[in-house]
Amino acid sequence: MTVRQAIDRLQALKPHQYGDETAAGWLSDLDGRLYANYCLGHEGMESLAHGPYTADADDAELMVKEPYTDLYIRYMAAQVDYYNAEFARYNNSMVMYNMMLAEYANWINRTHMPEQRATLKL
Repeated sequence: MTVRQAIDRLQALKPHQYGDETAAGWLSDLDGRLYANYCLGHEGMESLAHGPYTADADDAELMVKEPYTDLYIRYMAAQVDYYNAEFARYNNSMVMYNMMLAEYANWINRTHMPEQRATLKL
């Protein structure tokens, strides 16, 4: 999924008044956090591109691939709800985001071995 596809999909599913630059910033923040918290420390994940993104970078590929790309839409939907002060909707959106995040984190743990840094000295 590209930055432009994610922004357009959010606008289609949850129309909002926030600009493309704001949505691209949300995507940058999310990819940075996902990279730091879930990808670093796993073999083969250190070379993933993870932003920062701008609204002008329409064709920039986001870090998370199918079938987990809904993670981006759910996160941005939660941000829209939060900044609109719709806190009941925000809570629901975050539950949906956290479920997808858990699936993504589990996939990383199943498919990428943790880097082995410690050694046993006898």
